[in-house]
Amino acid sequence: MISECPHCNQNLRLSDANKERLLVALAKLPEGQTLKFKCPSCKEVIELNPDGFPPDESLNANEVLPDGVNVKQEDKPSPQKYANTIPVQAPVPPNPPDISWLVSGSNLDTNLVENILTAMVIVPDKAMLNKISEVLKTESYQIYTPQSIDEAISSIRFKDYAIIIYHSRYEDIPLKNQDFHKFMQQMSMQKRRYIYYILIGPEFRTLYDLEALANSSNMVINDNEVRFFSTILTKGKADYKTLFGPYCSMIKARGKS
Repeated sequence: MISECPHCNQNLRLSDANKERLLVALAKLPEGQTLKFKCPSCKEVIELNPDGFPPDESLNANEVLPDGVNVKQEDKPSPQKYANTIPVQAPVPPNPPDISWLVSGSNLDTNLVENILTAMVIVPDKAMLNKISEVLKTESYQIYTPQSIDEAISSIRFKDYAIIIYHSRYEDIPLKNQDFHKFMQQMSMQKRRYIYYILIGPEFRTLYDLEALANSSNMVINDNEVRFFSTILTKGKADYKTLFGPYCSMIKARGKS
């Protein structure tokens, strides 16, 4: 691509950002059209082919002109002037993302989409699981329901979850001895502070913060109140944001996680 104005022979002195924009504009040119822009020094209009060099011929009807620019037809400099200039290949834009999952929605359990809030739900009762899943879907969460505790733990190690919901009777032993709950208790705070961990069980008193704290969770819900899960989740998340939002923002501002 040229580095000097063909009219005044001055260095174009384009910034890296302007060079990038110029290359992108050249890459988008339709076949047979040229790009024009004003020289920063002499204000004359510079005309470029998609390869970044001036065309050999005069202006034609297919050329692309920026709004408000009037260009006189004139002879173009000899191509020999640019014989020693190294051509720059215009960047090729990436392909659009695959959004087939958006239409089908059938593989979200096993192929979680990045950059979308995800919730893991580990509840043995099918009706309760469906109720919770319906609420989370209305909140735009994609849902993952592991088939085993090992699968759940493995997934957490490699993926980020915004919400994890666990039933205290899932492993059919006291909660403090259950492998998954112990894993959550022992998780490094660097990862744990960004997970909203909800415990559900018949022994809990819904939204009782002291009980949640004693069980290393963010919220507890009694089985009988799961039917109000939407309201409970909204209330719990609002309280959590009020309590920990400023702290998390301060940590991020200091470059920590």
